[in-house]
Amino acid sequence: MKQIIYILLATTMLGLMSCSDWLDVSPKTSIPTDKQFESESGFKDALTGIYLKLGTQTLYAGDLTYAYLDELAGLYSDYPGYNTNVVFNQSIVFDYENMFLSKKNGIYSTMYNVIANINNFLEYVDKNKDVLVTEHYYETMKGEALGLRAFLHFDLLRMFGPIYQEHPTSKAIPYRTTFDKDATPVLTANEVVNAILRDLNDAKKLLEENDPLDFFTNQTSEDFTEKNHFLVNREFRMNLYAVKAMLARVYCYKGDTESKELAVEYAKQVIAASRYFALYKSQTASSYNSIRYAEQIFGITVNEFSNLLISNYMDMENTNTQQHFYLDGDKFNSFYETANAGNTDWRRNTEMFEVVDEGNQTNVFCRKYNQKPLNSGYTYFGANAVPLIRLPEMYYIVAECATSASESADALNTVRFARGISYSDEIPTIGYDDLDNTSEENKNQTKRINEIMKEYRKEYFAEGQLFYFLKAHNYSTYYGCGVETMTEAHYQMTLPDDEYIFGNNSK
Repeated sequence: MKQIIYILLATTMLGLMSCSDWLDVSPKTSIPTDKQFESESGFKDALTGIYLKLGTQTLYAGDLTYAYLDELAGLYSDYPGYNTNVVFNQSIVFDYENMFLSKKNGIYSTMYNVIANINNFLEYVDKNKDVLVTEHYYETMKGEALGLRAFLHFDLLRMFGPIYQEHPTSKAIPYRTTFDKDATPVLTANEVVNAILRDLNDAKKLLEENDPLDFFTNQTSEDFTEKNHFLVNREFRMNLYAVKAMLARVYCYKGDTESKELAVEYAKQVIAASRYFALYKSQTASSYNSIRYAEQIFGITVNEFSNLLISNYMDMENTNTQQHFYLDGDKFNSFYETANAGNTDWRRNTEMFEVVDEGNQTNVFCRKYNQKPLNSGYTYFGANAVPLIRLPEMYYIVAECATSASESADALNTVRFARGISYSDEIPTIGYDDLDNTSEENKNQTKRINEIMKEYRKEYFAEGQLFYFLKAHNYSTYYGCGVETMTEAHYQMTLPDDEYIFGNNSK
């Protein structure tokens, strides 16, 4: 752990630089930390830099969205780069100690590197508070940083922690709140959840009175020049509603009766913010937006995203199965239920997926992140954006946590109808909370949970959310998992060795 922390501190110190340098792949200069935080512009640059650090192949512009996490969820039929002269075996993606050791460790260390940056920022935002003279800057910046720290620790928990509903008191991960080289104990999963909730509630208090809530700003409008550009486009910041959405996520994950009630409460508060977010209810060829940008509660922008996609097996114009994440036609038809209710679901249309027939084989390539239709003319449609929290999830959380079967099904059907599924194909409530004995995929789950899972798979393809749901509900099997029976060892990424040596986890 000490070795890891020294590395994180070194890279963090090099990482605190001017905003222009954050965009430079090989920055030529850096600013000492004390100097960085002597001005408002220094604080702004540092916070912007933290967001930019999220947009790498190792994190949310790759492995934690369309790549590794969705591979773990069984969404693809191959793993480009891991299929050398042998037939691809899906089970290898769970080999956290050999084949995927460097990838797993890379995710872990990079996440904690960003957290180290956040903790350094939080230390100085209080130490140099007087520098932040612009109204709302201190509260907004600190609220965002606390929300981001919670966000990152929660994803680390969902990857490296146990199956929470089975083992809430098992050891999980460290919760880093200081910028230093001291080893941090590995906390139990429930202790991590409590720490996450503390950060989120502190963030909510700061943002409730100070977040400008200026979403989806038209940068070509006449009044844009009069705005404070640091406080616009809040969909790319950890804003108040992103924090409330995170509270809904975490309480849903916690899963006890009181937590489920709170999850529904916060999810409904976000849903009710229709002034800012709304479900897409129809899509035509001329209006289609593959990432559903207007539903984005929180996301990031990725510099030169198209080039990154090309280098990471997601080239939007490539149909070579050795060089692209893809799924076969049978998987695609099963996932989107094309023979049944999915025959009118526009989430599977040609702007979202490209279907290529090659002899007896049909291959399907995801086009969700195709940049060309997302930046048309003078109107911004979300080019270079990666959504990390979107509105449909709030409906799914209500569907999962509501005590009433009818309220649950209504929430789920609301999204389905908005996606073009016929009203005649609504999900009924008969046997809704009984084991789903008719399922061809998993009969050990209730119909409610299976239906929500299927909607996550359709809605969040290439966004990295499905694996978390499967793990939270301890699915013993699912389409594409590649193993006969899923166990906690498949679901729980192992901590790097240094954590066991230095993180007080060896006792």
